[in-house]
Amino acid sequence: MSGSGLDDLLAQGDLDGLLRLVDDACDTADWATLEQVAGRARLAVERGHQLWPAADHAEHRLALQAPADHAARAVARDTTRFGLAPLAEVAASTRTWVDLAPHLPDGPLRATVAHERVARGEDLSDVDLVDDPLGLPLRLGAWEPACDGPAIGPYAVDDPVPPTGRLEPATLPDPGTPVDDPGVEVLRDLVRTWTTESDGTSSGVCVRGTAAEAVAALGPSELRLRRLHPDEAIGRMAWAAASGGAHGRRRGAARGRFEAWWCAATLTGLLDDESPWPPDGDELGDAVAELAWWLWDDGTTPLGWHLLLAVEDPDDGLAWALRAVDRD
Repeated sequence: MSGSGLDDLLAQGDLDGLLRLVDDACDTADWATLEQVAGRARLAVERGHQLWPAADHAEHRLALQAPADHAARAVARDTTRFGLAPLAEVAASTRTWVDLAPHLPDGPLRATVAHERVARGEDLSDVDLVDDPLGLPLRLGAWEPACDGPAIGPYAVDDPVPPTGRLEPATLPDPGTPVDDPGVEVLRDLVRTWTTESDGTSSGVCVRGTAAEAVAALGPSELRLRRLHPDEAIGRMAWAAASGGAHGRRRGAARGRFEAWWCAATLTGLLDDESPWPPDGDELGDAVAELAWWLWDDGTTPLGWHLLLAVEDPDDGLAWALRAVDRD
């Protein structure tokens, strides 16, 4: 489209026309026009037009589909309000670090892109980052699950709830004795986006007792359980923390990994006011393996987004349980 054609769409406040223009520009690899839409549509508010959805979509498509230099500029602008996913994650979902790194300025967004690539299994342990907001190792630990991340497309993110597997009926015991413990809020923080930006709910508890006694304290009428390998538990926590639930905005795989580390470090006692961040990866992996991790439900599999997790520390005699659900 000519510059005057874009001018007309902006002057008319034609959101549908701008969105069609974005599609056409992607089909013809007209990244310059996409940059124009990304920049100018957002400014249309000065003329009384709410065209920021077109600007957000243009930035998303640049991060997803354009050459690395255009994608990196979209990430650096970081101007999207309600995009499908953080642009750092979008760009990292389709390109390697070596593609993006030459075009990213130093700072938190560059570091976040690096962590997005690490979350997808890329080893960046030889990379030096400036102003890293996450601080995690730039290589997955042997105890962390490798994943490709969600499938991010032009119009949707395909990030389904991990399969629950077969849960077995168990005897529902009396609830354990409640304990005031920071692990409860840290577990609920995994799904904070579900409860603050969507319609989700969460409840958690810590008890002196077993995992089943912790679940019983949440009040289910029945109990089914499946023991998790520690890497599956970490993966589920990272998935939940990365997800936006039914209606919230994704926080991204890098943030999901961070929250899983933070939660695991809290539950294992490796995170306190005097401990440096992050804890040693090998030490954290060993500590995670010493806990018992379980999925649970009340006899029926929840619908929608859900994380029903129980954790037991047999050495300290403590257990935690989380129930988090969100639906369309």
